[in-house]
Amino acid sequence: MSNVSAAQAENYYDKDDYYTQDLDTEEETQRASSQWAGKGAIALGLAGEVDKSTFKRLLQGEGPDGQSLHARKIDLTKHRAGTDYTFSAPKSVSIAGLIQQDWRVMAAHDRAVETALTVLEERYAQTRVRTKEGRLRITTGNIVAAVFRHETSRAQDPQLHSHCVVINTTQMADGSWRSLSNEEIVANQKLLGEIYQNELAYQLRQCGYEIEPRANGQFELRGYEPKLLEVFSTRRQQILDLIETWSAEREAAVKGGDVSAARREAANLRSRRSKRIVPREVLMEAWQQEIQRQQLALPQIPQSAQNKVQQKPFQTRQAVQGGIDHAAEREAVFRRSKVERFVLENHLGQHSFAALQQAIQESNELILADPLKDKFTTQTAIQRELETIRLMQDGKGVVVAIAAPQDIERYLEVSTTLTDGQRQAIEISAMSRDRILAWQGVAGSGKTYSLKLFSELAVQKGYTVRGFAPSAEAAHELAKAAHIPSDTVASLLVQEASGS
Repeated sequence: MSNVSAAQAENYYDKDDYYTQDLDTEEETQRASSQWAGKGAIALGLAGEVDKSTFKRLLQGEGPDGQSLHARKIDLTKHRAGTDYTFSAPKSVSIAGLIQQDWRVMAAHDRAVETALTVLEERYAQTRVRTKEGRLRITTGNIVAAVFRHETSRAQDPQLHSHCVVINTTQMADGSWRSLSNEEIVANQKLLGEIYQNELAYQLRQCGYEIEPRANGQFELRGYEPKLLEVFSTRRQQILDLIETWSAEREAAVKGGDVSAARREAANLRSRRSKRIVPREVLMEAWQQEIQRQQLALPQIPQSAQNKVQQKPFQTRQAVQGGIDHAAEREAVFRRSKVERFVLENHLGQHSFAALQQAIQESNELILADPLKDKFTTQTAIQRELETIRLMQDGKGVVVAIAAPQDIERYLEVSTTLTDGQRQAIEISAMSRDRILAWQGVAGSGKTYSLKLFSELAVQKGYTVRGFAPSAEAAHELAKAAHIPSDTVASLLVQEASGS
C-alpha cells in the first residue's frame, strides 16, 4: 500500500508514467490490462479502459465533468490523491502465465483481484461525517478505482501484479461526494491479501494446477523448482544484496543486530530501477534464453479437466465451523474476519470466497451481535451464558459465610495498604452466602494481592483453597503471586477442608 498526493502524482506520472505507460501500446493484451472498478466509478459514468486524462483529473479531486469530489475545497499540495493497493501473484504463477503463456492464469489473477477489491469496497469504504456526538465514520460501500495489471518487475522479471489505485473519494446516499476514510482498509490489509491469494489458488486449481501452501497465507504452484523461481526474482535479490551489506555494517556496531523494517524499505527504494517499456517478444526471448542458459525445465501446463476442485458444500461448512470454533474459544463476541482468516490460512485454495460467505451466512451457530461492526457470537456462547446465570441463581444464599464480620475486621486491621475497593472485595466475598462471586478490576488494581489475603483468611477458617486458570501460564502466576495451588481450568473455587 502507498499513498500519493496530487502534487506528487503530476510529476510522477508525467516523468515515470508508471501506472499508465502500458496504455499507449497496441497489443490487445495490454489494452485490456486496465479498467475502472467500483460502484463509485459507475456513478461517475466510468467503465472499460482507464484513460489517462480522466485518471489524472480524479487524482486532483475532480470528476470527469469537473465536479468536485470532496465536501470542501482541497489543497493539492497536501491532498491524498489516492492509495495504491497492490496484489502480486506468486512467482510460479507469473512464470506459468507470462512465460508459458497460459492466459487462464491471467484470468484467474484478475478474478482474484476483483474479489478482494469487492470486499474492500463493500465492507471498508467509509467517510467521516459530523454529528452531535462528534465526527463519526460511516460505511458508504462504494469506491472509485483504476486497476492496472502489470506483467513485469522493474528488473524486467516476469511478475504478474495489479495496482488498484483507489481514488480519495466516495459517494454518500444523497449523491454528494466526500473524502474516503481508509482506516478500516489499512487495518484489514492482511485479510484482503489472504482473500486474493485464496481466490487465486482456488481459480488455478480449477484450471488443473496443484498448489503448495507456504507461510503467511502464500503459495506456489507444484512442480516449479526453487532454482527456477530464484532465477526470475532478480528484483528481490537486489534488495537482499543491499540488506546483506547493511546487516554486516550493523553487526559491526551492534553484535547480533538485525535490519529494521525502515532499513528494508530504504533498501527497496535504493534498489528501485525506473520501469521501462520492453516489447513482449524481446522479453519472451530473453526469458527463454535464461531458462536454457540455466538448464532449467518448465513444468507441463495442466489441462483444464485435471485436478479440478469439486467444491462440496458440507466441506465448506465444516471449514467455516472450524473457524467459528477457533474464534469462539478466544472471544465471546468476534468479527467475521476472525472466522475468515482461520479458514483462509488453514484451507488455502480449497473453497471460493463466495462459498465461504454463503456458509457463514447459512451457519446455524452464528448470531449477528453487532451489524455495524460485523461482529458475531454463537449459540453455544449464549447457552453457556444462560447456564452460568442459572448456576449463579441456583447458588444464591445456599452456603455458609466463610467468616463473621468481626473476624474479617480483625484480620484486615494489619493490612494498612489496602484500597477501599480491595477491602470491600474481601469483605463481601468472605461474608457472602452465595456459591459464586465475581471480581472485576482494571490491570494493576491489586486483584491478585487481594485474592492472596482472601485465600489466607479462608485457610484460617478451615477451608482448602484451590486455584483454576484458563492457561498453564495463568495458573502458574496465580500460584506464584497469590500463593494458591493452581490447576488449568476456568475459575477459582473455595472448598471446605471436608470436601463439601
